[in-house]
Amino acid sequence: MSDIIKPAAVLLIICVVAAGLLGYVNQITAAPIAAQQELAKQESMTAVLPDADSFGEEQEINEGNITTITPALDSEGNETGYAVAITTKGFSAGLQLMFGIDTEGVITGLSVVDCSNETPGLGANAANEDFYGQFTGKSGEVAVTKDGGDIEALTGATITSRAVANAATEAINYVTENYLEGGAN
Repeated sequence: MSDIIKPAAVLLIICVVAAGLLGYVNQITAAPIAAQQELAKQESMTAVLPDADSFGEEQEINEGNITTITPALDSEGNETGYAVAITTKGFSAGLQLMFGIDTEGVITGLSVVDCSNETPGLGANAANEDFYGQFTGKSGEVAVTKDGGDIEALTGATITSRAVANAATEAINYVTENYLEGGAN
């Protein structure tokens, strides 16, 4: 019986020490990670709404693929647009996008926050400006050329391209219906 107890006790001590160290490292790194995530979000919002002087309070949405919406403000505090964060499924899950939508329902910019789950060299190319730059100035229904739109799909990554186009349409529709004059407000 003691042949089992001694190794089990040693294993228990190793597990307790390892768990304690993991907890300690988590406690030390949690604040810097949160600060980096906030900085990345601010940079994305500034990239998609470059004319904004500041940003209002982020609103958690969690409707469809939209996770949050943050109003862009001018120097007088008037809303000039909206930063719409979307997490959708391209070829793989977890494609994170940030759209800027102005008060006319037009995309002012797109930032691909994370496409690391997409296929390297194919869907991951969504982060290239040649692709995401096509979305600026679009309104209404956004689609890739294969679906009758004017967005050139990424070579070999039509699924990812369609996912981004569908997310653009979703962002435009949500802002138009919920935040712009004539919408549901």
